[in-house]
Amino acid sequence: WLKCSIFLHLISCSPMSSVFSVAANAGISSKGFSASVDDTLIKAKIIKNISSLDISNLMDITVSVSIGEVLLTGYVNNQLSRLRIVESVWKVSDVNKVYNEIIVAPQVSITDKTEDAIFESRIVTRLLFKSGINSNNYSIDVVGGTVYAIGLAEDLDEKTLFESYLGDMNDIPKLVTIVNLKKKENQNN
Repeated sequence: WLKCSIFLHLISCSPMSSVFSVAANAGISSKGFSASVDDTLIKAKIIKNISSLDISNLMDITVSVSIGEVLLTGYVNNQLSRLRIVESVWKVSDVNKVYNEIIVAPQVSITDKTEDAIFESRIVTRLLFKSGINSNNYSIDVVGGTVYAIGLAEDLDEKTLFESYLGDMNDIPKLVTIVNLKKKENQNN
């Protein structure tokens, strides 16, 4: 079952489907096409860099990027591995900020990881159906029951709604949000 799951994941992440996915999500995201492509390229470079590290449980790391800000979550066996990952991320151009939420935990059960994945799926599903929140603007990850969210809100109302909506969920024991506001066009002048 696991081999089949990995195989299906690899097929779904083919270069062509990734390009279509980025383009489709960019069209309905507050970041827009250019920033979405930039974030996707940054993420690809980060994954390439950390993949070259000799770290045994690298598959337990999740990388999320929003307007050049990087959120690292997951588990590693020791503090040195955690440090090497962060150093590797900073070597990527266009990384503006790194939020290191990687937990040092030599033994994490498959049951715990599965519970986190199921919980993450439930939260993402809730966000899909919440009026006033564009779920394409956010990345969600759950590690050890803690919910991490990074993204770009269209405006202060969406940011407030997003954070309060998640904050009001009784089944979230700890919530960490990193949500920026979209810059208005006239602010860039």
